[in-house]
Amino acid sequence: MKILVSEYVLSLFDSSRRHYFDLLPEAYAMTTTIAQSLIAAGCEVYLTVSSKTPGIPWGNTITINNENEYYYWLKHAKKYFDWVILIAPPVELTMLSEILGEKLLGPPFNLVKIFSDKSSTINALEECSVKTPRTMLVEDTTSISGKLSELNPPYVVKPTLLAGSECVYFAENERNAQRLVREAIRCDPSGRALIQEYINGVHGSISVIYGENNYLLYSLNLQLILLSGSRLRYIGGVLPTRITTLKEKAEIVLNKLSKCYPMLRGYIGLDIVWTGEDIYVVEVNPRPTTSIIGIYELFPRLGECLVESTLKHSSKSEQLFLGDMVRDYAYYIILSEPTQILGNEKIVSIEGSRKSILVGRSSSKNSVLNRVSELLPINNLTYDLAHSLQ
Repeated sequence: MKILVSEYVLSLFDSSRRHYFDLLPEAYAMTTTIAQSLIAAGCEVYLTVSSKTPGIPWGNTITINNENEYYYWLKHAKKYFDWVILIAPPVELTMLSEILGEKLLGPPFNLVKIFSDKSSTINALEECSVKTPRTMLVEDTTSISGKLSELNPPYVVKPTLLAGSECVYFAENERNAQRLVREAIRCDPSGRALIQEYINGVHGSISVIYGENNYLLYSLNLQLILLSGSRLRYIGGVLPTRITTLKEKAEIVLNKLSKCYPMLRGYIGLDIVWTGEDIYVVEVNPRPTTSIIGIYELFPRLGECLVESTLKHSSKSEQLFLGDMVRDYAYYIILSEPTQILGNEKIVSIEGSRKSILVGRSSSKNSVLNRVSELLPINNLTYDLAHSLQ
């Protein structure tokens, strides 16, 4: 099987856009993780890489010189590749998915379009009876005063069409929410934003690979999210968590999505918050997410599940839970400063970027907690990490 893995920033890197440098380590880590897992599964794998990207040591690459060339390659990928895996921001992911059509190893275009928009995602999840935070779409800031009273503070304010934690804010009250929603709208390509009730719980994600009949593999992950002033910043994760009740509730969510959207395929990531009572799905990423770095660190057979997801008649009848299949823990942290690494760790970095990704593995929960505490201001996390990692 011949597969193209195409990460948007890695493919169209331009040093004149300074923020691209800081995105490169994460883009490179996700891309090469997917590529390595697929090679281990027996696939022939190629990457699209910008001619201006500094030092990418990879064998099979397609060098991209400009944006037109990139779109040309994707339009013609159907001739040369069995499948294409895309990682891109929401607007670009939607456009590129339409170009690739059935060659996309991921959800079909109509689902990519739904789940790339945070507003339509909430509507789609509610139609599937999946719990979500109470949410208000803001298209005009002059009309929110009366409506905001329908939600209970505090709030999360964020753009509808951006990835990661870019321009995501925490607002303690209505006044702050009205101020911060203007900031979020300025960040958003469509000029819209969401205000959501803040769920006081554990921030995490479900990484899942869907096949034809149902999901094949899933992992429950903790997200490391810092609250700094009014900013909510995603800076990594720890996985897997093995809380039995959470596992059961996650499976209910995954089954509901599978029943509601049987055309789901490949890797998707659900951002969630769980409380003592239930799981709330906050967002859906219809593409590989950063958690894949930690999953592959523990489970090198990840690529086999990705390949299995392409088969019309899957041979797998059971759903694999990562927490049952591995004993260790993995952690990955986006660092802004250099640090000395331990023997069980590695660093993913790109020349010129201020950021890097530290990836580690340990059989001891306590050693993971101690290491994360050394690297991060753990008191600024949005929940108690020690209580949530089981």
